[in-house]
Amino acid sequence: MKNWRWLKGIGLGIFMAGGATAIHAAEPLPQPLQPLRLAQSYTDLVAVSLFQHYSAGYPAPILTEGLSSRQIDSIHLSFVRRLIGDAGDEGSVVGYKVALTNTKAQSQLGISHPLYGFLLENMLLEDGATLPLEFGSRPQAEGDLMVRVGSADINQADTDLELLAGLDAVIPFLELPDLVYEEDAVVNAGALVAVNVGARYGVMGNPVELESGDSGLDQLANIRVVLNNDRGQFLVDGESSALLGHPINSVRWLRDTLLTQGVELRPGDLLSLGSVTSLVSLDAGTDIMGIEARYFGLRDNERSVDLEVSFEVDDD
Repeated sequence: MKNWRWLKGIGLGIFMAGGATAIHAAEPLPQPLQPLRLAQSYTDLVAVSLFQHYSAGYPAPILTEGLSSRQIDSIHLSFVRRLIGDAGDEGSVVGYKVALTNTKAQSQLGISHPLYGFLLENMLLEDGATLPLEFGSRPQAEGDLMVRVGSADINQADTDLELLAGLDAVIPFLELPDLVYEEDAVVNAGALVAVNVGARYGVMGNPVELESGDSGLDQLANIRVVLNNDRGQFLVDGESSALLGHPINSVRWLRDTLLTQGVELRPGDLLSLGSVTSLVSLDAGTDIMGIEARYFGLRDNERSVDLEVSFEVDDD
């Protein structure tokens, strides 16, 4: 099974003491923890219910209140396994999504660190893709930034320059996440982890080669993203410094978190490093029928690298 490397743990839980949401290691197929049969049955029901809401595009209530980190573990694992099964041939895990790289967003959820989820092949779209306007339960858009692992040496890297040397490309990434839960729901870290930190879709641009040495760190540090609607009107913008102060810090956090659980990054892994811009809501009633994302600073020249996604309304 092609996803064992990512899902060979007995859980994908919240480890608050260590400041990380983490994956544990075991194999061949992950088995949820079973402290009590009744508790295990409940977590199975929660995972099924959340997945059904996610699949149907219908906002879910909060079902994780009062659950332990082990129970959240079980729900997240079950949810991701269902995503993989539902995606069929496009269900390969191709990387990771870092969430909550903004300290204000972290504090709103009662934590002091990011979280992460998994990216599947079927979540990644080409530039110019078209999606239903209501592509999720609570569809959103945001300017994100992605890098690609180029060398397994990244797992032994100590300095920022050594981490950079383990990457081979930076990629513009217009993320289209799904908040999943009802609009008035009080979402905490456990609820977000349970639904794979809201990963749904994202439009990928062409990889841009990373410069070496300090120039590469400067390249990552000075990226600006602007989102416009389909009429060219400004929506939001942001700087790559929003990613834990510097995108390489997001890389380090994710790498360290995975290593504590016995999982190493591999060449080709795609790392979505977090939100550069604030969220743009695409909930019912929006007049946004497309989004253009403009990335400045990816290359030395002053020209932007642009991505587009269009939305269509279901006549039914």
